[in-house]
Amino acid sequence: MIMNGVKSALCMLIVLISIMVTAPLALAAEHDHNHETENVVSTGGAPGMISVGTISALAVIVAAGALIIRLRASASRLSKMTAMMASMTVAMMIGLIGGTLLGIWLQSIFYATVIGVTIGVAAGILAGQSHSWIAALDGILSGVMSGMMGAMLGVMIMQEHPLLMILFMDVMMLVAVGSLHQALAAEDKQPVGHDQQLETTETKGAEYSPFESL
Repeated sequence: MIMNGVKSALCMLIVLISIMVTAPLALAAEHDHNHETENVVSTGGAPGMISVGTISALAVIVAAGALIIRLRASASRLSKMTAMMASMTVAMMIGLIGGTLLGIWLQSIFYATVIGVTIGVAAGILAGQSHSWIAALDGILSGVMSGMMGAMLGVMIMQEHPLLMILFMDVMMLVAVGSLHQALAAEDKQPVGHDQQLETTETKGAEYSPFESL
């Protein structure tokens, strides 16, 4: 339990530091972007935009990697709902932010969608497959949806405030990571077999018919 708390705190700290480092770079690059929008679009990105996107991508990789490792290590103790929500969260986080960054960098909906969906689906499979293929399927579908949405957002947002959007996505990622860690910590506190007992009780309740006593 102590090690899980330490890992959760370290993961949250890494993401928080990355956001704090990204914020001033995003604001400075956004100022330049407002004056050089056409040049940025034609060249595919400014140095500030590349730096912000790289830091954001690394933060997502670290956070998602830590979550996937923890999910695969504690898969046997997780309930079906928690495993499905966890795989969906990881796939959504990877696909949405990855698709957005690729859409901004590549300015191509096709390539950004293909790559974003691929990495989102791969993250969903890695996060859910160790528990069940139902959880993996939930992650796959979330990866497909988030990859497409992120790619469209990245291409469309380029004309307005792309760097602030990246920063906003990082904040949303921090909230999602924190919520998922809290859910996993709550599952770890449950006694072994608690989920099976609950499922058995629900099954018996579903099989009971009031007409049997008549």
